[in-house]
Amino acid sequence: MKDFLLTDEIIFDSKPDAVPYNYRISYKVSQICLIISMGCNAKSGCSLVKLHILANSLKTEEDIRNLLDYLSNRKAYIIVRFDPAMNRAIKYAISDELIFQLKNGTFKLTEKGKNLVQKINKDEILLSREKEYLKKIGTRLTNEKIETLMSAWRYQNVESKSNSN
Repeated sequence: MKDFLLTDEIIFDSKPDAVPYNYRISYKVSQICLIISMGCNAKSGCSLVKLHILANSLKTEEDIRNLLDYLSNRKAYIIVRFDPAMNRAIKYAISDELIFQLKNGTFKLTEKGKNLVQKINKDEILLSREKEYLKKIGTRLTNEKIETLMSAWRYQNVESKSNSN
C-alpha cells in the first residue's frame, strides 16, 4: 500500500443503527470532491483547514450565512469545528483514488474524482443544496482569509492562557 500522510487502515464493520446521512462515508467523500472542485484553486489544491471550514459551513443555513458574512467582512471571525468524520472520509477518498495529497499537504482531485464531480453535477437533485452554496462561496475563502482566521485563534488562545495565569 502507498504511504500517505493521513491514511492508516480503513476497516468496515456493520453498525446496528442507521447512520445519519451527514456521517455516511459516501456523502462525506462526495462532499469533499465537490468542495475541492468548486471551492478550491485547481492549481494549489485545498488545505485540510479549508475542507473543514467549507464542510462545516454546509451543515445549516445559519452556518452558511456566517461564512458568507465572514467572507464579506460583516463578521470578524467564524467558529470552525473539526469533524473526525471528515478526516475519515479524506482517508477513504485517498484510498479510493478520488483525491491525492500533495507534498505541501493540500488535496487535489484525481481524474476519477473529477469524473465523480461531473456525475454529481449532471444530476440536478443530487447534493443540490451543497452545489448551490458552493457556487455562492466559490473560491472566496482564500488562504489569506483562512490565515486571518487562524491568527485570531492564536491570539485568543494566548489571551486565554495569560488570563488563566
